[in-house]
Amino acid sequence: MRNNAASGSWLARMFVLLETKSAFRWLLLVNALVTVAVIWMSKDTILSDTWSYLGLAEGIRHGQYSMWWWLGNDYPDTFRTPGYPLLIALFISVFGTWRSVLVAQFLLYCCSLYLILKTIELIDGRRATRSLFLLLLLPIINVPFYIPQLYTEIPVLAAIGLAVYIAVRNKSWSWVNALVIGLLMGFVFQFRPIFLLFPFIYVASAWVVERNKANLPKHLAMLGMFVLTLIPFGVWNKVHHGIFKVTPLQGAGSFMHIGYWSGKTPGYTDEFYLRNFNGDEMIPFTPKDSIPANIQAYRMEWEEINAQIRPLLNKHDTIMWEVAPTKRLHAEPTYNTAYTLRRDELLRDKAVNDYLNDPIYTIAFKTYSAVRLWVVGIQVNEYAEASVMGKVKMLFITISMAVILLLFLILVPLAYVKRRLSVHQTWVFVTYIVYFTLIHLPFTIQSRYTVPVRFLMLALLAMAITGLVLGKGKAKNLS
Repeated sequence: MRNNAASGSWLARMFVLLETKSAFRWLLLVNALVTVAVIWMSKDTILSDTWSYLGLAEGIRHGQYSMWWWLGNDYPDTFRTPGYPLLIALFISVFGTWRSVLVAQFLLYCCSLYLILKTIELIDGRRATRSLFLLLLLPIINVPFYIPQLYTEIPVLAAIGLAVYIAVRNKSWSWVNALVIGLLMGFVFQFRPIFLLFPFIYVASAWVVERNKANLPKHLAMLGMFVLTLIPFGVWNKVHHGIFKVTPLQGAGSFMHIGYWSGKTPGYTDEFYLRNFNGDEMIPFTPKDSIPANIQAYRMEWEEINAQIRPLLNKHDTIMWEVAPTKRLHAEPTYNTAYTLRRDELLRDKAVNDYLNDPIYTIAFKTYSAVRLWVVGIQVNEYAEASVMGKVKMLFITISMAVILLLFLILVPLAYVKRRLSVHQTWVFVTYIVYFTLIHLPFTIQSRYTVPVRFLMLALLAMAITGLVLGKGKAKNLS
């Protein structure tokens, strides 16, 4: 080993064990068992977004992109990009059941794991680093949890994993590399529209870090391909809503507003929009006796908004609500275009104003949010009602993820400072991780938002730890 002083330490001895084929295979086996156990325990859980995805998929199969397709042509969707509903509709048409998507997601998870292990091998050829990644992955059960859920996390995880592997594998891109990565980024966007700005930031980051003029035309080609993937949905919005918009009409403003109030109204379920439940976090951001007044202030903001948008409702909105209680309890309301656009604009303005007028709360709550995006939190009421074993499970998951995040925040920067990690080889990892953290801060706290880049985070941490203990790894010869 490179570091003779370290070679006699217990850490070095541990890495000797991690370097063995048997350790790697055992860790793969244990991860497989954990994944199967998580799938089995969560197989009967159906999360709320499932119904809107299924509704849109059924609409596609009946010739309309709408959750309310059975009411006619007057309810074109305003809520989601079409990528995942199209995938679900395809699988239902071929296999006859939406649960076939879950089988595909299991295979995609396996592919994602394979891709990240191959990517680590390209950057740091030591088996010990891949074994350490598998060891760090064991407590991160919120990733395999989404395999049996009709949610976008696993397909996006796989697409990002493939895009990163191609980028790392090919130091100098070919035109094919550029176009494939552009298509993959377009795929991610159609599943998660929050991804819209990432390809532009990616190209800017590549120019700053690499200064590789040969790659710049390929990066621009990738960006061009990504932009092309946006056009069909933009045209669809133009045809059905009269506005060319590549994202759904219900945009960031809607989610920014509840993102501000969620920390001030713990335990409250929104009654005006998406029925979000605001978690009662272990760390409070408002005095308990102020919660009723905060809920009232939230309601008053909505009353102001509703007073302005109520005149925009039309007869189709009335029909939708008349049949909703008996026909489609789980479908999201799809209001007319003018109503939806104005509501989003007013919610955005209210949210920005609230954030700016309350800077101390905003900074504190969003700093906490940045942590919670990476750590599954404990809700006060759920913890109080849980059994002893339930409390132990909650604490184990939260503490293990918090420790991993703390190690990441300390050891990864240290590895860069000590040149045990190469910026040129790993800037892609950092760009994805930072983007997924920052772009979600204005919205409600959900640790699932970082699931698609969780493998990248653990891989970077594994490479940092191995580099600090054993010295910088030797990259494979890349094309």
